[in-house]
Amino acid sequence: QESLKRMAGLAGATGAADARGTASQSAGPSAGYGARVQALVRPNIVFADADHIQGNPSAEVEVRTAPDGTILGSPRLVKSSGVKAWDEAVLRAIEKTEVMPRDVDGRVPTPLLIELRPKR
Repeated sequence: QESLKRMAGLAGATGAADARGTASQSAGPSAGYGARVQALVRPNIVFADADHIQGNPSAEVEVRTAPDGTILGSPRLVKSSGVKAWDEAVLRAIEKTEVMPRDVDGRVPTPLLIELRPKR
């Protein structure tokens, strides 16, 4: 029984009889973290045709990071914007960024799903 409680504690649960499984929910990124990531990546985007795109389609990219925020491997396009040049610009910008910022608790969530649109 004691061993099970210890394992549950290592997994992020309290192990208490009335536990509701909120440890993982509260361990997610802070409310402003997404904006911080976008503010870090956006200056690295080289894309001159934003005014010529109809609408404001988003590209979604998955990024895996080390505990210090260093991007591991290549970012992966999860959902295309439908504009190949924009998708490629976003992928290049994320690679150029190299390190994701730490959240308010000092951690860097991984995997990270980043959504960027050509028009702010």
